[in-house]
Order: sequence, then structure tokens, then C-alpha cells
Amino acid sequence: MTLIVIILVLIFAFQNLNSVSLNLVFFSLDIPLLVLIIALYILGVITGWAVKRNDIKHIVNSAQSETKKELKALQDQIKEND
Repeated sequence: MTLIVIILVLIFAFQNLNSVSLNLVFFSLDIPLLVLIIALYILGVITGWAVKRNDIKHIVNSAQSETKKELKALQDQIKEND
């Protein structure tokens, strides 16, 4: 699936070879639209990866804290039964 998306982005990018003017706050430059499309795609991939990574960290940390709480509760039950 990832390969298909990359191929589609590349096809789209290579069909847009004309130059565009990119205006940012303090400067302006002319770059090929192909470069802009690929750069924005890469920026999106990096952003998505970073967000997903943080979500996974949050899930793992939550699971670890829940497991520690359950383990503590079980240890307390064992101490009560002894």
C-alpha cells in the first residue's frame, strides 16, 4: 500500500514540472512544482510518523502503569491471604 501511494505521488509530481513562485514571510523563490510536491509529501510523512510515535509511546506508558497497578493489587491480595 505504501509503495502504491509513493508511486502515485511521484506520478503526480512528475506531471507538474513547471516552475512556481513560493512566497514566504521574508523571501520569495521560484522552484519547480515537482520539488515543492515532494518536499511537502516528505514533511507530511515525517509529521505523521512523529505523531504516531507519540501515540504509541502514550499507549505503552498507559499499559505499563495499568499493569503495575494490577500487580500491586495482586501482591496486596497475596499478603492479605497469608
